[in-house]
Amino acid sequence: MPQRFGRGTSRPWSVRARVIALVVTMLTIGLTLAGLVVFTVQFSDLNRRIDSELLQEVDEVRELARNGPPTTDLPYTDLGQLFEAYLSVSLPNEHESMVTLIDAVVAFIPGGEMAFSLNDPRVVEVAQERRIPGRAVIFDFALDERDLRMIVSDVALPEEQRKGTLVVAIDAGTQRAAIWRQVGTYALVALGVILLTGATGYVVAGRLLRPLTDLAAAASTIDAEDLTQRVKVSSADNDVAQLAVTFNQMLDRLERGVADQRQFLDDAAHELRTPLTIIRGNLEIMDVGDVEDVDQTRELVLDETDRMKRLVDDLLMLARSQRPDFVTFESVDVQALGREIQDKVHRVSHHEWEVSTTAAGVVIGDRQRLQQATFQLAANAAKFSEDGSRVEISLSWSPPTAEVAGRVAQVANRYLVIAVRDHGTGISPEEAERIFERFGRSESHHTVEGSGLGLPIVVVIAEAHRGTVTLDSVLGSGSTFRIWIPAEM
Repeated sequence: MPQRFGRGTSRPWSVRARVIALVVTMLTIGLTLAGLVVFTVQFSDLNRRIDSELLQEVDEVRELARNGPPTTDLPYTDLGQLFEAYLSVSLPNEHESMVTLIDAVVAFIPGGEMAFSLNDPRVVEVAQERRIPGRAVIFDFALDERDLRMIVSDVALPEEQRKGTLVVAIDAGTQRAAIWRQVGTYALVALGVILLTGATGYVVAGRLLRPLTDLAAAASTIDAEDLTQRVKVSSADNDVAQLAVTFNQMLDRLERGVADQRQFLDDAAHELRTPLTIIRGNLEIMDVGDVEDVDQTRELVLDETDRMKRLVDDLLMLARSQRPDFVTFESVDVQALGREIQDKVHRVSHHEWEVSTTAAGVVIGDRQRLQQATFQLAANAAKFSEDGSRVEISLSWSPPTAEVAGRVAQVANRYLVIAVRDHGTGISPEEAERIFERFGRSESHHTVEGSGLGLPIVVVIAEAHRGTVTLDSVLGSGSTFRIWIPAEM
């Protein structure tokens, strides 16, 4: 029964929405983590590169101090000369600036244009606060809305009593801003990818999950009165479409099962009506005071009851023919099967029975069902031929004929053919198909006793073995029924 959603019940998400939500969520998490990793590495690399450049400036000053002026081989002993020589050869890049201090007073600054200047009391103050004798200290410092990465290094010379300080700063904020712009660009591109993926995935998921939607719609309309609805599947090229195919196959089996049940009930109601009517009519007119009349009625009721029992047994067998356990497959020795038929067939009637088995080897089948089908054909042959006439039964191997190939689902290379031939009245071509139907009987033999279920039982036994039944008949000369059983299943 379809579920209704009231005011207090929220409608659950569809599979399509859940799949897209999961894909979009995973994609968002993946892109976010990828962005975090990439840009964290970029910021870390930028800081390492800036720190490396700052330390390089300190190393250049110390190297210059050890080497001394070009005119001598002695190291510098005057801070003023050292700083002047250093700034004359060291040119700050576009994001860099520097200043030298002697005893906390600005001594020299680079010439030319710079992006920013460190000749500022705040820089001098922080340099004195952070200055550690014999060491270089790197830290972040904000100057006029600029985020600087700054190094303060103590510069000491032999025979120099004054305190020298080298201050170099790189505008890290500007370079970080460039990376942040990349972050923004990446975020916009990632958002576009997520939206495009979500939209594309929604369309593709809709097409892939369409069989599920059709399956739900078909399932909601299916009941015991109508099992004809099917899910339309254009191609079973994915698991969802294969599910719809499997669902359709299940409906096919259910429809066949319900049809078989209805057929059984219809057949039982139709065929049991006549004997029940005969029994009721005779009981109504029976003279209970007439012993002879009571005996005759009793015999008639017992006879009709036996007929009903046989009819019900045949109907039950046809109904059970769709069950998996209707036949039990095993290796059947063909020669032994022929001998068993020869030993038992004479019990069917007083005819001249001729059984020949030219086939040898084994066939995969149900030995008892094969005998049952053979004896059913033998009983039919006896009914429609004169008493004492010859009926021939043969077991042989044969390749499939065109008629057989057209009737079976899968054609085998070789078949065991059980043929039953009589020399009776024969069957006209017009009646050849009808006699295989349930309760189908020849018009010219309607007076012959029978339920009309014998040949249908033979057919279902043959089809359960993935075989078929054929008929060759000539009016006035007799008929030959053949059961075709594939050598291998």
